Amino acid sequence: MKNIILYTLVLILFFSATGCTSGHYVATRPAPGMYSRPPRPYPNYIWVDGNYYWRGGRYVHRPGYWAAPRPHRVWAPGVWIRTPRGYYWRRGHWR
Repeated sequence: MKNIILYTLVLILFFSATGCTSGHYVATRPAPGMYSRPPRPYPNYIWVDGNYYWRGGRYVHRPGYWAAPRPHRVWAPGVWIRTPRGYYWRRGHWR
């Protein structure tokens, strides 16, 4: 019984901590990467804009790509969010 309670508490602490992220803030937004959009591979594919990823203490731009549409989903592009701490990137996602 004690082990079950202990395991339950550990799981609760683990899952409550995974929702606590600090994010990465910068004083100015980085310039978007310059690249050319390749031709659409299939008629129904949609363009997914590039995203920024935190790597080596800074945001790095990754170019966009063509993707097959997901059933009953819409692509929400990433956006820069301005806060008192600076800017952070909210990644694009399917919703």
